[in-house]
Amino acid sequence: MPADFRLLAGEQIARLEAYKPGKPIEELKREYSLKRVIKLASNENPYGTSPKAAEAIISNLPELSRYPLGDAYNLRMALSEKIGVSPANLLFGAGSNEIIELLLRTFTHGEDNILFPAPTFSVYAIIAQAMGAASAAVDTAPAFEFDTDALLKSVTPKTRILFLASPNNPPGTYMRERELRRLIAELPENVILAVDAAYAEFADAADYPDINHWHREYPNIVVLKTFSKAYGLAGLRIGYAIGDEVCIDMMNKVRQPFNTGSLSQCAACAALSDTEFLNKVISANLKNKHLLYKEFEKLGLSYIPSQANFILVRVGDGERVFLELLKKGVIVRYMGTSLKEYIRISIGTEEECEILLSSLKEVL
Repeated sequence: MPADFRLLAGEQIARLEAYKPGKPIEELKREYSLKRVIKLASNENPYGTSPKAAEAIISNLPELSRYPLGDAYNLRMALSEKIGVSPANLLFGAGSNEIIELLLRTFTHGEDNILFPAPTFSVYAIIAQAMGAASAAVDTAPAFEFDTDALLKSVTPKTRILFLASPNNPPGTYMRERELRRLIAELPENVILAVDAAYAEFADAADYPDINHWHREYPNIVVLKTFSKAYGLAGLRIGYAIGDEVCIDMMNKVRQPFNTGSLSQCAACAALSDTEFLNKVISANLKNKHLLYKEFEKLGLSYIPSQANFILVRVGDGERVFLELLKKGVIVRYMGTSLKEYIRISIGTEEECEILLSSLKEVL
């Protein structure tokens, strides 16, 4: 008899719903006989990657036969100088996703659980379930604002990590500095606050906090960041954590050796120095965000003001609008039954925004 792999995996794996990526562009072209497809579903950088990063990749191709630097030494030193933290406060991973997994592997055991607001990035719950850790979702307030009181009340003696995406995905909301300081100050000292700041570069609110150095005041905070979004390196899978030296050391003990590739490291290092490209990306995102706001209002569509490079838009029947846009060669994100009236739209180039708006008018 064949092995019962569901039984071997265990109930928590068998019941797991895997993360579902969007439909590939070439597959969509084939399915609907389309010549042009724009993808506004995965919050990617529509302006490509830094020219300096591309040059670094090409120049480092001859080194592919060698293992990468296991501790990402060159990138660690460059980032340390760039943001003004000690190299010992930095840990690198294959995107923020690996950092999330490392946090869970390192600090949750037995009946420990994790908390997160809802809705938020689905990977927190997916990884927790895969590792056998219980998780609890805390509903956000109206308009998807964080409810600090509800988060604090949901902490139990078994809570080990509170994941807080700010800006949050999918609504694009954020926790203001005053509330974030209150949250970290009132959390028990044995609860880690993992602030997922994947979209921080796009935040333009005056009270969006710069938390790169908060570990000096609050040792139980860990900041997660990535080169996938504003820096345009999503295909290379490179992210990092900033935290207390002992916390980072514990995570390094369970980190796989050579977990980040040499091209990822050199490209990220070069991207850090390309401030011209980064500023261009941030400026264009802000401009096109307000362009979309204006046009959504003309269409009578409500939306959640965003601090990221995407906008959550209320369209009525989200699944229908999503499917109709697919037929027109526009890929957006339908968030599922919990947000069935919404679609999430990544902010593209000005041309992509115009195509989206034209298609959206026809669909509506």
